[in-house]
Amino acid sequence: MRKIQKKLAALGLTLVLSLSIFGAASAEPAVACEKPGDFTLTATPGNRTMALSWTPSAGADAYDVYYSPRAPYAAQNIQDTSFTVTNLRNGYIGYSFGIIAKNECGSTWSNSINQVATSATGAPAKPSIELNDNKLHTTGEFVINWTIWNGNKATSGRLLENGQEYSHHYYEEFSSSPGQSASWTLRRPSGTYTYQVELTNPFGTVLSDTITVVVP
Repeated sequence: MRKIQKKLAALGLTLVLSLSIFGAASAEPAVACEKPGDFTLTATPGNRTMALSWTPSAGADAYDVYYSPRAPYAAQNIQDTSFTVTNLRNGYIGYSFGIIAKNECGSTWSNSINQVATSATGAPAKPSIELNDNKLHTTGEFVINWTIWNGNKATSGRLLENGQEYSHHYYEEFSSSPGQSASWTLRRPSGTYTYQVELTNPFGTVLSDTITVVVP
């Protein structure tokens, strides 16, 4: 009887070992969980809009579209690799855009882009530049005016004095009028000075003609 029990016990042990070995051999290896891969965002400005597009992120299930200073998403859980943000302020320099790729393992941010919306479809039109010298001969004070009468508007501008930057301004579009203008008031000691206006928007840069101011 004892011999039979020993044989049964040995047979059971062999069966358990066989099942264990078979189970270990047939189990699938664990797959590492990986967050989405790196990807790149680009932005194209429009009239009160920003068209965002990005390269696919490997392993991403969906994307969130982030932009500040709004809180905090323009869209969430989208499947496409493009999205257009609307109702922006033309010329406002405070916008920052980014995309978040995500899956069950985590999330990955795209590069961040700071860009301005604009009604322009090309580089700014060349501005006219004028001198208002009513006080030049008494106080050395004068005003440099620039004007775009019609055409693409600027989102920023620099006044160059003798080829060097004197001042840098940013311009929002507060009206739909075709023109745009701005001015700088200066006071200088006796001497000869040259001035140009450099205007820029997301599509390019343009320089005005040069004017010369002689302060007596």
